[in-house]
Amino acid sequence: MFLLLPLAAIALAAITQASPLRETWQALFGLPALYFAPGFALAISRNRRPGAGEPDVIRVLFETFWWSLPAAIVGWGLARVTEVAGWPQLAVALLSALVGAWTARKSEGGRWLPPGRQAFGATVALMLLGAWFVRSAADVARPLDRYWYIADAEARLSEVGRAPSAEGGWREAVAIGDPTDGVLRLRPGAGKTLLVGPTDGPFILAMHAFPGARLKGLGKKRLTVELSPTEDAAEGAVWRYRGLGVAATWVDQLAEGESVLLNASEPESTTIYVIASQAGLWTLDGTGELPFRHYYQLLNMVEQLRWVDERWVTDVQPPLWTWVLGPAIVLTHGGQPTANVLLLVVLAVGALGGLLFLRRYAPDAAIAAWALPGAAIAVVGKLVLEPGSAGMPDTLYAVAIVAGLTSRAPFFGLAAQLLRYPGAAVVLMGALFQRDRAQAGRLVQVVFVAILAFGLGGYATGALDGWLTTVAWESGPEHWHGDFAPTALLSRIPGFYWGWLWYGGFTTLLAALAWPPGTRVALGTALTYSLLLCTIDHAPTHYFVPLVLMSSLACACTAAALARRWMGNLVATAGVLGLLHFWWAGDILG
Repeated sequence: MFLLLPLAAIALAAITQASPLRETWQALFGLPALYFAPGFALAISRNRRPGAGEPDVIRVLFETFWWSLPAAIVGWGLARVTEVAGWPQLAVALLSALVGAWTARKSEGGRWLPPGRQAFGATVALMLLGAWFVRSAADVARPLDRYWYIADAEARLSEVGRAPSAEGGWREAVAIGDPTDGVLRLRPGAGKTLLVGPTDGPFILAMHAFPGARLKGLGKKRLTVELSPTEDAAEGAVWRYRGLGVAATWVDQLAEGESVLLNASEPESTTIYVIASQAGLWTLDGTGELPFRHYYQLLNMVEQLRWVDERWVTDVQPPLWTWVLGPAIVLTHGGQPTANVLLLVVLAVGALGGLLFLRRYAPDAAIAAWALPGAAIAVVGKLVLEPGSAGMPDTLYAVAIVAGLTSRAPFFGLAAQLLRYPGAAVVLMGALFQRDRAQAGRLVQVVFVAILAFGLGGYATGALDGWLTTVAWESGPEHWHGDFAPTALLSRIPGFYWGWLWYGGFTTLLAALAWPPGTRVALGTALTYSLLLCTIDHAPTHYFVPLVLMSSLACACTAAALARRWMGNLVATAGVLGLLHFWWAGDILG
């Protein structure tokens, strides 16, 4: 009877195809149809086959996602080729679900393995993911067009200030709200001229509008909303928006009677902001009206979405994440909100993967230890959503690494390699810490074959030179920018490890109290991998995602190895509280 669940998911996705709120409904109902329905029955049948042991719900749900990916990718390809989004993807999902159901019909029955303590861990993870979603709902739903950046914002704005009053000379415009928060919001009125009385700066004049909207009359400046603005002369024009966008400039002074002219094709969709203080800047950020993110963080957000539209294989990072994100974006006709909802799916898969790791290495761990995967996943959600990295591959990359350390290193090592360049090497380290030379050897063979296949494909299409150039750039200059002076490298190490300790709720230190096999594999791999990251000249939060997940699992294994049960519960509880403290109240280091 439970095999009807995939069919119900596909039916709900089909019903909401024509909804006016297509992205919202398709993100809620369509994503399960893509990433759950095709592989559900197949995962059940594989776990019931002879020699697989007794199946359990946690393992089936974890494998369901991975078995659904091929169908999702094929459906995405058909949708792009036929230029008919939605229906080809749902048709492939339905066919895969029916084939899986036919296979499961022939598989053996038998008793399902009682989940035991895993049920407690899964319940905690589910509750935390629900709380994460509710607490982050505004961030999840926020479109890309409201994110913005301007250099020296905090340095030049006063801590407390008051924006120019609406009565101070803005004419033919309508003030929105009370400017006492340091922000004056304006909507254009009937005319195109905005007259500003004598005002001393500096303050920021920002405009949220459709591309091409311009403000003139700012001396030699002209403020224009562009999809690919030049915000840094050294970088040139960079990807930023796909529809609506934000343009901003500094204004030092506007003389009495000086006119500012607005030229916008849709003035009714235009909002102008006068930001005169740090308080105003962070009010707009905190409410989500204009989230303020770093220049390169914005680039990370938009380029993931554009790659899905424009490319089959990315030439800046390995291709698997584009193949995972692509089906969701094409199905919903969406953007950043769809990527954020997909993040929730990946977080749930990550929590399940953590529970499977504990089941292998610490099946008798204290009850509190089983809450650590859920707490770690909540932290991961914060690390990638708040700075705007939900569309980055690092969360799924971390899940693949943990799965590779748990079992099937060749398969998940290849998946990790297809998500990030060090992926196979990290999983290989884990196999070596497990002292499993057979798994390590097979992983090397699989990755070699994959590299050879991509090499031949690149050579046949003429893209190989570009790919090799990109790999060379990503492997060194992009992360160290040629600065390999010992003093520069060593100066970055303390900050990096402090960041890992802080984000991970100090589980790294707690895990080091003992070194049972699970701790050796998880923490040993994490520490070895950290040597590659700790001297990089920038440390965005998504770099820490695999480290936080592995150190939390190592903490659980250490808790299980302590001589007395109460000691294990104490260590695990301390780890959970440390993670939850950062998730709820901790600051992301800048």
